[in-house]
Amino acid sequence: MFILVKYGDGQCCLFNPDCMVVNLVRHMQEKCGYPKETGLDLVDQNGETRGLSRHPPRTNAARLCDDRNVYILVNIARGPDGSYRDVIPLIEGGADAVPELYKKMRVHLQQLELQRLEEKRENERRELEREKEREKERQRALEEERHHKKKVSVATPETLGVEKSSHKKTPEKARPSSRVSLDGKGTSKINVSRGRGRKH
Repeated sequence: MFILVKYGDGQCCLFNPDCMVVNLVRHMQEKCGYPKETGLDLVDQNGETRGLSRHPPRTNAARLCDDRNVYILVNIARGPDGSYRDVIPLIEGGADAVPELYKKMRVHLQQLELQRLEEKRENERRELEREKEREKERQRALEEERHHKKKVSVATPETLGVEKSSHKKTPEKARPSSRVSLDGKGTSKINVSRGRGRKH
């Protein structure tokens, strides 16, 4: 598998893309003479980039390129926030050498920027949802902690002492002596019976 890359003043070079993206970019930097360009990419005849700088460094570049296809070497200028600023053809004459293709490049770059902004908003939305979930977890943890502290405060020795003192047994009232009352009643009955016996 190989691809043909055009660059400079009518120059071209063959590359084997069956390697990691980071290795392909390094080979192009060395062979084409652009060691300081950090946004190297390839553009096909439709003005679409291969996304060498968008994919993870260890991605197989063969997945991004078509076998035996012809590409133009470009540099993607990006802002500090990662925004796509411009696409610069690394050929003699730059954008003026390929005006129609450059228009397609710009359209494709705008599409990439819109996609980047959508992904950024989606990531921010997900992060906001995760933050809300974390806040809910913190609130639940605080509620559980307060509930636990309340249980502990109820079961302290001081509280238990107060409860014991408030629940002292009331002294039972002295029960009247059944013997005395019975003796009294029994005596009166006996006296009555004795009196009646004497009258007869």
